[in-house]
Amino acid sequence: MSPTEQSIVSPLVHVIRHGQSLHNVDRNYPHRDPPWTDAGHEATKEIKIPAIPDLIVISPMARTIQTAMNAFPFILGSTLFQAEVQIWPDLREAHDANCNKGISRSEMLVEFPQFNFAKCPEEWDHPPHTIDDATARAEAVRQRLKELSKTYSNIALITHRGFIAFLVKGDRYDVCETRSYRFGVMRRQRWSCLE
Repeated sequence: MSPTEQSIVSPLVHVIRHGQSLHNVDRNYPHRDPPWTDAGHEATKEIKIPAIPDLIVISPMARTIQTAMNAFPFILGSTLFQAEVQIWPDLREAHDANCNKGISRSEMLVEFPQFNFAKCPEEWDHPPHTIDDATARAEAVRQRLKELSKTYSNIALITHRGFIAFLVKGDRYDVCETRSYRFGVMRRQRWSCLE
């Protein structure tokens, strides 16, 4: 298969920013893992990507998990579509505000018992954010996605605005915004946006 043919059939990665949460409208929101606004809840039902995902990877925060549940309700038990769901701590936000800190693994299991949080630390004890850390995490996520794209043809990734900026090295996303990417076949090109 020629490089051109490979790029035509290469898997898609659909990057999605979570729905609006209280900290998006109240910049001084003081609590961890803020809940959705009513507008955020409704808007996530309208998220559309160009293909049904066979893998959904999610940041371990209520707003990203709720976004996944609304955007892809079939992950809650429908047999019509099958998609693997994984929770990745490396998809956490890239800023240290209290609203960007999650709750404990045991609290997440109570709130979302249908998901596997085994990869998450028992307590939200990640080190303080740095640009170098966010850059390294973004590179690790890109490499992991590239490896997974050998197995999955449509990967949906739900994360946060700050981390997305490191991941795709591009413009900031609005709440519920989605963009689809392919891994490029050229040596220097990592992402090819399909907007």
